[in-house]
Amino acid sequence: MSDNKPTTIKPMQALVHGRVEASRSHEGMRYTRILTPAPDAYSRPQTVEVRSKAPFGAKGDEVTVLCKLGGYTRKPFEFKDKDTGEIIKVIPVDHTLDAVDA
Repeated sequence: MSDNKPTTIKPMQALVHGRVEASRSHEGMRYTRILTPAPDAYSRPQTVEVRSKAPFGAKGDEVTVLCKLGGYTRKPFEFKDKDTGEIIKVIPVDHTLDAVDA
């Protein structure tokens, strides 16, 4: 899975490439934090977390992982717009990345 680059990416998939910063296990799943390369010298690198059934790299390894994109909504909250006084309802969305099994 780590250097298994697909020729095509299907809808709701993402190809993640970067260096493994850390990983942990929780309830039978592996959560791997990956630091991606910065797009240019003036940008910051991005950090993502990929969930998988098995480990796919150790700390410091450079990996490429095909993932399924997912997400879920969290508890809504309201806030007051400072300029208009309008009450605005926000529904936060958390994104998930699940490694696609080869």
